[in-house]
Amino acid sequence: MSDTLLRRRARARQLRALTAGLLLLPSATGCYTSVPVWEGTPAPLSDITLGLTDRGRTKLAAQIGPGARHVTGRLVSLTDSAYVIRVTTVDYISNSSAGMWTGEELAVPRDLVSGVAERRFSRGRTWLTVGISVVAMALATTIVIKGFGADPGSTKTTDGGGEQQ
Repeated sequence: MSDTLLRRRARARQLRALTAGLLLLPSATGCYTSVPVWEGTPAPLSDITLGLTDRGRTKLAAQIGPGARHVTGRLVSLTDSAYVIRVTTVDYISNSSAGMWTGEELAVPRDLVSGVAERRFSRGRTWLTVGISVVAMALATTIVIKGFGADPGSTKTTDGGGEQQ
């Protein structure tokens, strides 16, 4: 095969890989935002994050490990005294995160919770992500198709006098 054909195939592979990556970008980035629940209660079956008090960290240490700062999961039920969630992630004071949870139910008494945030769809972030993806895709496609400059296999050069050889 000629060098030109090999280069074209390599560029086509790069373009396909770039396209796949950019198409997956919106799903990999946050089109959701975490909104504090100041009034009322979180919606049933919503994804919530519970901030834990110092007492909460101590009392729940046997169930979720010592030093837990936030517990994230799906709200199963809510009573006057506790949030019952299916745990998906626990964030610790040491800035580590344990995402190995598979939906184990945990009852967190309300008096051990310092704050509640609900995960909600964000139209603004979604449109921004889609817009950036489209611009990046157009730019990448142009670069891959047209290249960064002269064809590396080109034999046309200029000497100091500007004549082509």
